Amino acid sequence: MTYEQITYESRDRVATITLSRPDKLNAWTQKMDEEVGTAIRAAAADDSVRVIILTGAGKGFCAGADMTLLSAISQESQPRAGRFLVDNEVNGDAHPDFRRKHAWLLSVPKPIIAAINGPAVGLGFIIPLYCDFRFASEKARFSVIFSKRGLVAEYGLAWILPRIVGTGNAIELMFTSKMVDAAEALRMGLVTRVLPEENFLPAVQEVAREMAANVSPRSLQVMKRQIYTGLLKNLGEAYDEALEEMRGSFGTEDFKEGVAHFIEKRAAAFTGR
Repeated sequence: MTYEQITYESRDRVATITLSRPDKLNAWTQKMDEEVGTAIRAAAADDSVRVIILTGAGKGFCAGADMTLLSAISQESQPRAGRFLVDNEVNGDAHPDFRRKHAWLLSVPKPIIAAINGPAVGLGFIIPLYCDFRFASEKARFSVIFSKRGLVAEYGLAWILPRIVGTGNAIELMFTSKMVDAAEALRMGLVTRVLPEENFLPAVQEVAREMAANVSPRSLQVMKRQIYTGLLKNLGEAYDEALEEMRGSFGTEDFKEGVAHFIEKRAAAFTGR
């Protein structure tokens, strides 16, 4: 498929999706939203892809919603924002909470790594929160920004951010809209790793390739669902679900392979079945 505002590359079981409006610091548009959704769905449906990376071209990850769109909304007598607020269509048995705009990334059955190569602001701050990993370049910068735009905690931000960085850090980030650097983001748990700017994306891709080669894709799919739906359950419900999933895993090819490659002291050859 041909894309206008992103690029898509698949290699070594890793799909890399790059926001590609570098002259605008990859500011988010409706077109970009549609193309990212299409690309992630394509990667999710492709059996040759086991890990997905989302990153930005040039010096930024994403500067947030394109200001021309926000300006147009601000001039409407009855602001509606059009499709900008419409939920995504999600196939399968995803939990209703994870069918919502941007939160739908939690329902994607493969790991998603946000490779944050530069500023991640506003909507560009929120989208990585719905990815499974957040790796930051040492040049990355982060700001919620909404309180400085007369806006609010958008797209479930007030639910997910405290779960990642804690309530106190979330309040400070949201109320002040301050800019934090990669080191501060790592300290508060906003990102998983900080990597050197030089060769940043290749380093992230290497992590993704190792994961794609060495762990069961079926295990990752089930565990991802357990983690995020578990946030909506009590311990007893999560425990019961785990028992059912354990019983189901014992009859799979990946379980048999997981035991066999360890005993035979060889590289794993997981099929995802």
